[in-house]
Amino acid sequence: MIVSYFKAWDYYENIKEKKELKNQIEYVEKSILNFDISKIEELEDVELYYTPYTDLIDKITEKIDKSEDKVYIEVYMFTEKRIKNSVINAKKRWVDVKVILEKDPYMAYSINDKFFDEFIKNNIEVVWSDPGDYSFNHSKFMIIDELSIISTWNLSYSTFTKNRDFFVFTNDKKINEKLVKLFNYDYAWEKIDIYSENIVLSPNYSRFKIEKLIDSAEKELKIYIQYFADEEITKKIIERKKEWIDIKIILAETAKDDDETKRLIENWVEVYFMEKYKMHSKVILADEKTLFVWSVNFSENSFDRNRELGLLIKNKSTIDKFLNIFNKDFIK
Repeated sequence: MIVSYFKAWDYYENIKEKKELKNQIEYVEKSILNFDISKIEELEDVELYYTPYTDLIDKITEKIDKSEDKVYIEVYMFTEKRIKNSVINAKKRWVDVKVILEKDPYMAYSINDKFFDEFIKNNIEVVWSDPGDYSFNHSKFMIIDELSIISTWNLSYSTFTKNRDFFVFTNDKKINEKLVKLFNYDYAWEKIDIYSENIVLSPNYSRFKIEKLIDSAEKELKIYIQYFADEEITKKIIERKKEWIDIKIILAETAKDDDETKRLIENWVEVYFMEKYKMHSKVILADEKTLFVWSVNFSENSFDRNRELGLLIKNKSTIDKFLNIFNKDFIK
C-alpha cells in the first residue's frame, strides 16, 4: 500500500514537472516575439568593471570568501588559481558550490581538465556542459549568494592582466532568480531557456534581440567586439551606417585582414584596432541609452549554436562609466 502510494506520488509529480517545463518553453517563445527595447528595466545595484585590473581578482575572491548560501559558476575557461582556491574553500564551509565547464574549448581542448579534477577531489559538484545542446558553452557568469556577475571574460589570469574585458556586478533580485534557474537547467542538461527583457541568451534568441538593439539606434552605435564573422550582422551594421547612424567599432588587432572588417571599412564604418591590450570585449551601446554586455562573438556559431549569455542595461551611471572608457580606447 505504501509502495503504491509513492509510485502514484512519483507519477503525478512527473506529470506536474513536465507541465511546468512545457509552460516555461511556451512562455519563452511568446516573450521573444513580444520583445521591445523600451521594456528593458533599470537594474538594482549595478557596477561596471573593466580589465586590465588585477584588483578585480581580490574583489571576486572576497565575495566568494564571504558567501553563505551558494556559489555557481558557468564559464568557458577556468584557470585562475586564486578564484579556484576561494571556490574550494567555500565548499569546505558547506556553501552550495556548483560549476559548469566547457569540456573542449576551441584550440585549448584540455585546458579545463586540471581544475575539473581538483573540484572533484574537493567534493565540488562539477559537470561538463551538455555537448548535445551546444557547439560550445561559451557563457561567462557567476552567482554568489544574491550577487550576479555577467561578463565578457574567461576566468584566467590573463583576463585580469592583459585583456580588455568588462564585468557587470548586480544584486538585482529578478536577474539573480532567472540566472539561478538557467544555471540549474544547464547543470541538469535540460534544454530549457529562461526569459527576461534584460537577458539575452544563445542559442534561440540572441540574434533577434541584438538585431533589435542595432535597429533601435537613432543616432549612434559604439561597439567593442573581437571580430566580425557573421554576414548578416555585418550587413545590418552597414545598412545602419547608410542611414547616417554614427558607428564606431573597436576590434582586435588580429581582425585587420578579415573580409568582414574590410567590408565595414569600405562602407565608411569607423573602425579602430586595439593594440595596447588583448581585445576580448563584446559590448554594444546604442544612443547612450542601452548598454549590452555579453559573451557572444559576432559569429554564426555564437548566435545560433553556442550557449551564450548577455545583459541589457539602462542604468545611466553604468553607461557613463562605459562611455568614459570607450572614448579613451577609440583613438583615431
